[in-house]
Amino acid sequence: MKSLFSSKIMMKLKSLIGSTKTYIILLVLAIALLLYTVSVGYKQVNRLHKTGDLVSHTFEVQRTIVELSSKFLEVEVIQLKKLIEAEESNLSAIVVTEMGQSLDRLNTLTIDNDAQQERVKALQLLYDRIKVEIDTATIVDATKASDSLEVKDSIVINYTGLHYKRNERISKIVAESQVIKDRMLAEENYLMVSRKEEYTSQSFLTPMSSLLVALTALGIFLIGFISIYKQKGEIQEVNSQVFVQNKKLQETEEFLKGVYKSSNNVISHFEPIFDKEKNITDFQFRYTSNAIEKVTGSEQDDIIGGSLLEMYPMVLENGLFVLMKECYVSGNTQEHESVYTFEGEKKYIFNTIVKSANGITNTAWDTTKIKKAEEELKKLNEDLSLQNTIFKEAENVAGVGSFIWYLDDGTATVSDNFYRILGVEPNSFEVTFSSYKEFVHPEDVAIFETIGANVEEKGASTVFAYRVFTKAKGIKHLDLKGKYVEIDNRPVSVGIVQDITSRVEKDRALIESYEKLKISNEELESFNRVASHDLQEPLRKIQMFISRIEDDGEKGMPVGIQNYFGKIKDGTFRMRELIQNLLSYSRIDKINSKFENISLSEVVGKIEDELSQLIKDTGTSISYDNLPDIQGIPFKIEQLCTNLISNSIKYGKSGVAPKIIISAKKVRNSEIVESFSKTTEYYYKISFADNGIGFEPEFASNIFEVFQRLHSKNEYSGTGIGLSICKKIVEKHNGYIHAIGKKDQGSTFVIYLPVN
Repeated sequence: MKSLFSSKIMMKLKSLIGSTKTYIILLVLAIALLLYTVSVGYKQVNRLHKTGDLVSHTFEVQRTIVELSSKFLEVEVIQLKKLIEAEESNLSAIVVTEMGQSLDRLNTLTIDNDAQQERVKALQLLYDRIKVEIDTATIVDATKASDSLEVKDSIVINYTGLHYKRNERISKIVAESQVIKDRMLAEENYLMVSRKEEYTSQSFLTPMSSLLVALTALGIFLIGFISIYKQKGEIQEVNSQVFVQNKKLQETEEFLKGVYKSSNNVISHFEPIFDKEKNITDFQFRYTSNAIEKVTGSEQDDIIGGSLLEMYPMVLENGLFVLMKECYVSGNTQEHESVYTFEGEKKYIFNTIVKSANGITNTAWDTTKIKKAEEELKKLNEDLSLQNTIFKEAENVAGVGSFIWYLDDGTATVSDNFYRILGVEPNSFEVTFSSYKEFVHPEDVAIFETIGANVEEKGASTVFAYRVFTKAKGIKHLDLKGKYVEIDNRPVSVGIVQDITSRVEKDRALIESYEKLKISNEELESFNRVASHDLQEPLRKIQMFISRIEDDGEKGMPVGIQNYFGKIKDGTFRMRELIQNLLSYSRIDKINSKFENISLSEVVGKIEDELSQLIKDTGTSISYDNLPDIQGIPFKIEQLCTNLISNSIKYGKSGVAPKIIISAKKVRNSEIVESFSKTTEYYYKISFADNGIGFEPEFASNIFEVFQRLHSKNEYSGTGIGLSICKKIVEKHNGYIHAIGKKDQGSTFVIYLPVN
C-alpha cells in the first residue's frame, strides 16, 4: 500500500512538474525571484558601488595628501641643495606651482568633510607661507647671482645667514605640513574602516543575493584592488623618490664634510663687530674649517667665537682688515696676499674675501710652497740667464761656437759666435749643409760631410778638424766635436766648433822648435861622447905625467914647484870629478831601467860597507830601523842614499863625530804640506837627519841647483852637483825632496816617494 501510495505521489509530482502551468508558475516565480534577486542585487550593487566610490574617494584623498606632502618635502630638499651647492635654479617655483594644484584638488575631494576642510585651510596657510619664502629667495638670489658664481668654488654654509634662516623656516613649515598630513591620513583611515563595516553588513541578505553580491563585491574588490594597487604604486614611487632625495641629501652633507676636512684652504665666516657709531671695529669668527689648525697651529674650537684682531693683530698692519671692512660695506670681492709668521715659521697666505648674508667669508690659501717654487724658478731663470751670458762670453773668449744640426734635412741652429767664427754677422744667412759647405775648404769638404756618418748608434761622437774660408781673415782651422742624439725622433748632431787657427800655428812653431831641440840634443850627445872620452883623455895624461915627474924628481924640486904640481894635481882631479858628475847628471833622464822592489835597509847596509873606511876615520854613526821596501831603480836609489850620507859626513862639525838618523813612515797625500804634483794616495816619507853644520833656511832650495855651493872649495871639497843629482833621481821616481836646516844645528833631507 505504501509503495503504491509513494508511486502515486511520484507520478503526481512528475505530472505536476511536467505541466505547463507548473512551468509558468516556475517561470513567474523564477522571474519574480530573478527580479527580486536582480533588485536585491541591484540595490546591493548600488550600495556596493557607492561604498566602492567612497573607498576610491578615500584612496584618492590619501594619494593627494601624500603627493602634497611630498611637494613640501621636495621644496625643502631643493632649498637645502641650493644652500649647499650654491646653484641657482627655478625648480622651487615649479614645485610650488604643482603644490598649489595638489592643494586645490585636495580641497575639492574633501568638500563634504568639514574636519578635513579645516585641515586643508591649515595647509593653505602653510602653502602661502612657503610661497612667500620661495618668492623672497628668488629675488635675493637674483640680486646676488654674480657673488654666488664667484664663490662657487669655495662653498661655506653660513649657519646664521639669510639663506640658512630661510631654509630653517621652510623646514618648520614642512614639519607642520607633515603633522597635518598624518592627521588627515588618520581621518581617512577611520572613514575607510567605517565604510568597510557598512559594506559587510549589507552583503548577506540572501544566499543568491549574497552570491551575487559576493560576485559583485569580488568584481568591485578586484577593480578597487587594481585602483588601490595603482595608487599604492604611485605612493610607493613618491616615497621612493623622497627616500632617494633624502639619501642624496645625506650624501651631499657627507660630501661637504669631507670637502671641508680634505681641503687645505682655510674657510672662515666672520660677522662684524660695531661700536656705538655703527663703525666696524673688529670681526668675530663664526665658523672656520679645521685646516686652520695646520696653517696657524691654533685649535679650531679655540678660534670659533673669538675676535680676529685679538688672535691675529697683524691683519691691521698688512691691510687685510681694511679690505675685509671694504668687502662688507661695498659687497665687492677683495683679494689680499701677505706674509704671516705662525709658530716661528713664515708663510705666504692668499685671501679671497666675499660678502655673504650678514657677514663675510674668507678663503685663505697657503701659497708658501708656490712662492718658494716661484723664487727658486726665478733664481733658476736668473742663473740660466747668467749662464747663457757667461756661455756666450766664454764662446767669444774661447773662440767656440755651438750648433744643433738636424741630419735628416740638413737644417741647423747655431750660436752667434758660430757666425762670427766664419767672419759674418749673426743670423746673416740660414745655416744648412749646402750653405755652410760654401765656406769649407775644397780639400776638406769630404771631411765635413762625415758629420752625419755616425748616426747608427745613439750617443756616438764625431770629432774632426777642417779648414774654412772667411771673408775677413782668409783661412781658419776649425775643430768640430759633435754627438749624435735624437730630438723628437729626429737624428741630430749636437756639439761645438772651435777656432784652432792659433793652436795650429803654435803647433807648427812647436814642431819647428822640436826639430831644433832634436838637433841640439844630438849635439849634446856628441858633447857627452867627447866629454866622456876625448875631454878626459888630456886630464888622464896630465895626471900621468905629473905622477911620473913626482916619482922621478920630486925630491930635487924646490918646495914652491912641488906646491904648484900639487895644485895642478888637485885641479885635474876636481876637473875629472866634475866631468864625471856632469855626465852622471845629464844621463839620469835617459835611464829607462825598470822599477824593482828595493829594500832600503839593504841599500843602507851596502853603503855602510862601501864607506866603511870613511865612517871609521870620521867616527860616524848611522842608525836606522824598519825601513820599507820601495819601488825604484836599484843603482839610482843607491846613488841617492850614498850622496846624502856622504854629504852628511862631509859637512860634519869640527871635532864632533857625525851622527846620521834614517827614518821612514807611510803618509797619505793629504797629510803632506809641501806643494808638488801628488800622483798617488800614499807616499813613503824618508828622512836623513844629521848633526852637521847645517845651513841658513833661505838657502834650502838653492842647494839643489847645479854648481851651487854654500862654502868655498878650500873649506869643503866637492863640485856642487851631488844634491842636484839627488833631486834628479827623486824626480825620476815621481817623488819630491827638500831640505830643512839651521846653521850649526844640523840638517834634514826629506824625500817623498810613491808607495806604488
